[in-house]
Amino acid sequence: MAMGSAGKGPQADINVTPLVDIVLVLLIIFMVITPMLQEGPELDLPKVQNAESKSDEEEELLISVTKEGEYYLGEDLRALDLLEAELSTEMMVNPFKPISIKADVETPYLAVKLVMLACENVGAKSVSLRSDKDSKTIDELNDEKKGG
Repeated sequence: MAMGSAGKGPQADINVTPLVDIVLVLLIIFMVITPMLQEGPELDLPKVQNAESKSDEEEELLISVTKEGEYYLGEDLRALDLLEAELSTEMMVNPFKPISIKADVETPYLAVKLVMLACENVGAKSVSLRSDKDSKTIDELNDEKKGG
């Protein structure tokens, strides 16, 4: 009699299918949202020909300069002297951390130069400027110059 009731009790097996479903949905959400988390304000970057793409192997500091001359470290608005102080602190912690500067097309050159000088003052080893790759060929650009 005891043999018939042995298989009817609670089972210790865990059904992992719902857990896998949730993890996959979260993975998809993060894959979609992560590119949208572009740090800093929305800027119209300069278009360039023959731009070299940089690999995103290491986390970099992103400094954005708006056309109004505002400075952002990541998403946070900073005054230039405070920006330099924060860069100095970061360079003490990680002296080889790359810095990337992105500036609007209409940003005065002086504002970008001041950021580059701040990077030089704190001893930054790697500073790069961000741009958008222009899809037009050099011949198309020359034709536009002649026509306009």
